Amino acid sequence: MRIDNLFLQLKDVQFQADKILKSKDLEQESLERFANYSKDLKESLIDLDLNEELLIHVSDIEEIDPELNPKIPVVILVLGALSFGAASKKYRKRKREEYFRENIKRIRDRFSTINFLLKDI
Repeated sequence: MRIDNLFLQLKDVQFQADKILKSKDLEQESLERFANYSKDLKESLIDLDLNEELLIHVSDIEEIDPELNPKIPVVILVLGALSFGAASKKYRKRKREEYFRENIKRIRDRFSTINFLLKDI
């Protein structure tokens, strides 16, 4: 991979993360694309054989599970049964959204740091 192509991909993954974070509803297709793209970019960065500091930041990038199905606590299950599943559905949606927004933000910040560090080399 050429270095100028790498910088473009780093900017692109940050742009995609911002786009997802700004959207009101998280679309499954967008999450899957972002998860695959960030995973591929991470693997490409590892293959480049960078210095130790950069490799630490690259290895800190967690993969996103687009198929996440959060476990529901017993209290919510009881409320879900009383509300014909509405409480369980709302809880699961909120937890999924929290997971994706936190992890996408973290991944975006890691790639931003890597981009900054690469410019100093």
